[in-house]
Amino acid sequence: MNDLFMRIRAALIHQTDWLIRKNFSYRMNEAALLFLDDVTLYRPTADADTMLRLDTVFTGYSMEHLPEELQRILAKVVSSTNSAVPDFDFRKIESLTASKGFGKGHNPHINGSWYKNLSSWGKGMFPGKNLRSENLQDWQENVRHIEREGFRPDGPVNVLYYEWYKRYVVSNTGGSHHAAKVIYQALRDNLTYNREAVVEYLSIDTEAVRELEARYVAFIYRPQKEDATGYRRDADTGFQLSLSELVGEHIGYLQPVHYSENIRMAFIPRSELKVDEARLSQWITTAIQAGKIISLTDYLKNPEPFHVKPYVHEVNAPLLRSPYDS
Repeated sequence: MNDLFMRIRAALIHQTDWLIRKNFSYRMNEAALLFLDDVTLYRPTADADTMLRLDTVFTGYSMEHLPEELQRILAKVVSSTNSAVPDFDFRKIESLTASKGFGKGHNPHINGSWYKNLSSWGKGMFPGKNLRSENLQDWQENVRHIEREGFRPDGPVNVLYYEWYKRYVVSNTGGSHHAAKVIYQALRDNLTYNREAVVEYLSIDTEAVRELEARYVAFIYRPQKEDATGYRRDADTGFQLSLSELVGEHIGYLQPVHYSENIRMAFIPRSELKVDEARLSQWITTAIQAGKIISLTDYLKNPEPFHVKPYVHEVNAPLLRSPYDS
């Protein structure tokens, strides 16, 4: 009798384990653990690539592969208005889009990407022969430099104002180190530097966000770069295959092209779910609590609380050297 009882018990345990492994939540949790790293978003810095610039994400060429309905909705998420400003206060600029002093690079050291804005970067720079901020003559020379490179006076400065960051950004072609010095010294010494500018004011359209939420389950995730043994694999493909098998076939994906980290966005049509929406919602909640995904619509409704991670990268040298010194 005891032997029969043990065989029945073993069979029930085996069947229960098999049912658990077939369970939707179990399999999705397994996929998240296997293929996803925790995802958090950077606090903005002097380097605009630490900002999730939605205007560059939800734009035509980036979305060409998505269904037309989704393209139409996403194209409305960021609204913009332009304004000509004849005397724009250059000191308001906090981030730039380009610099040799941004990112990890080939010889990683502490650089502009680590600093919360251009002024603090300018303050932190090691003074060099051609890059100083000791007196008015230094400041005037830095102004002359940026007017030769990156911020020429023969046309307006093109400025972006991101309402959800409350931050002015300039798309530049050079002159970043000297611009940081100009801004730092102008704020420190109460110097005025105004420029003709065209300011594009960017904000998030709440009606478009509501439409996105009504039609799609959308979230941000970060594929793993390598597994525990250091073996590189295509984790993004693995996660997408799990979603296709368990959630829905026609899922859209976007990869932000101007962002310092390897994140993705997934858009799951609510009208084509393979699973009960309540079960999917339960998994979404679990994955958010575990730090594996960020609800995109929650983010769009109130971005600020999601930008909490400080930017860092490995360094070969502990000092912030002059960019002109070897």
